[in-house]
Amino acid sequence: MPISETILLIITAVVTAISALFCIIALATPRWTLLFGLYCSGCSTASSGLSIVAFILLFAATILIFLFVLRILPKATRFLSILVLFLASIFTLSSFAAFWDSSSGYSYKLMVVAHFLCYIASVIAAFWLGTSHETLIARPN
Repeated sequence: MPISETILLIITAVVTAISALFCIIALATPRWTLLFGLYCSGCSTASSGLSIVAFILLFAATILIFLFVLRILPKATRFLSILVLFLASIFTLSSFAAFWDSSSGYSYKLMVVAHFLCYIASVIAAFWLGTSHETLIARPN
């Protein structure tokens, strides 16, 4: 039984929105390590910048996918959702990789969860893109 394109897009948008939620919570909470948060004096600022860009990309991906659900965007731009989710996945991974510390706190772990959910959303979006192009491939009779 084939899965509806709309259902796949809604699932992808919900997973992406939850990933963005975890990302913004990780940005707002003060425990990236057991001693200090992301915004401390003398800390590396690369991770905070990468986290902000990741959140913006996740938010943009959520809006983009909802526009596909509402059929506002043309089908020729379907690859944009995969591209934005892939970039968001790279930035979430870079964010917590740039801040590695042996004593990671709960905010750091929230960013790891955000990356995992972004990766899952990318896989679902890739599945959707593959099934939506299925009709374009000529099948032998």
